[in-house]
Amino acid sequence: MYDCIIVGAGPAGLMASIALKGRKVLILEKMDKALKKLMITGGGRCNVTNLKNNQDFLNEVNYNKKYLYSTISQFGSYEVYAFFESRGVPLKEEEENKVFPVSNKARDIANVLLTNTEAEIHYQEEVLEVMPNKVVTNKREYETKNIIIATGGASFPNTGSSGDHMKFAHALNQPTIDLFPAEVGVILEHENNLAGTAIEKVQISYLDYQSEGNLMFTHKGLSGSAIMKLSEHIYHNEEKEIYIDLVPELNFEDLQHKLINYDREKEVNDFFHELFTKRFSNYLINRLNLNKKIKSLTKNEMISIINTLKQLVFPIKRVESLDKAYVTGGGIALNSINTSTMESKLHPGIYFVGEALDIHGPIGGYNITLALSTGYLAGSKINDSL
Repeated sequence: MYDCIIVGAGPAGLMASIALKGRKVLILEKMDKALKKLMITGGGRCNVTNLKNNQDFLNEVNYNKKYLYSTISQFGSYEVYAFFESRGVPLKEEEENKVFPVSNKARDIANVLLTNTEAEIHYQEEVLEVMPNKVVTNKREYETKNIIIATGGASFPNTGSSGDHMKFAHALNQPTIDLFPAEVGVILEHENNLAGTAIEKVQISYLDYQSEGNLMFTHKGLSGSAIMKLSEHIYHNEEKEIYIDLVPELNFEDLQHKLINYDREKEVNDFFHELFTKRFSNYLINRLNLNKKIKSLTKNEMISIINTLKQLVFPIKRVESLDKAYVTGGGIALNSINTSTMESKLHPGIYFVGEALDIHGPIGGYNITLALSTGYLAGSKINDSL
């Protein structure tokens, strides 16, 4: 009889086990090693948290944040930061409050989680069924006082996140919200041969939503933080056009002044090339069909240039599929969970944490923090009850 069985050796599951220090805990992980998804986050550097105060942190989490105040108040970004630094991993804060290990190695974060758990870990043991006080795997059955479901979402399934929490929830009649891709690229209607082209800062408008960040052209469409922030809205709505402000730091009058005072003997392409790569400048020239000198521009052509820079339109076919998303939307319905403990309201003793829950934030350290926070909360509450 275990005090707790944790399904999944990701950041949420391992943090839960750390909060259960001194208890008899078993972690069941179907992959051959722990933390596979964490190891590839932040380009392998692991953006472990976002160093904002609790209110500012939650202001960035636009999805179900009303359920998260208790969680974040008990173990938020400052607690995450202190947890790793106090265990020998120096951290650094970069742009937009993103926090990484000074070493730029996700392995350092993983090692802290693995060396600080006292739980028994069984790798390559897949959980097939979860029942109150019992877990059935492909190898045997276990009895336990408590169960924590920490299986992650359904993105990057090769890391082990393949939506198992939904299977367990449906068998338990635990309410769920259908999964959907959040923080994912989009596929455009038309090819543009711009794959690899990047723009450091743009502003994108979609319906009533706006976002700022970088933009990356892919073989099929668009990626980057600016588009990813809007991707779930694009997924949920029928409107399939986005408008990109390529120079958000310059308004219409600024651009007009810049054009009027530009060297009139130079080409329009020279003007674009001061703002963008040669490849993207050529794309704009071809799109506008204005391969001419500045002095030859009419007033309407100047207005057309400025409107293109401030409101470049792209028709979208669809968002990328869930398996390519950085974050999974949907999951266990929060109104069926006691969010001060992460325990199911329907099944006492069964807890859901991390990306298995219907919570998510933008990329930038928010989702790892939510995983660590909900894992810590569930583990500590179980520990208090034993």
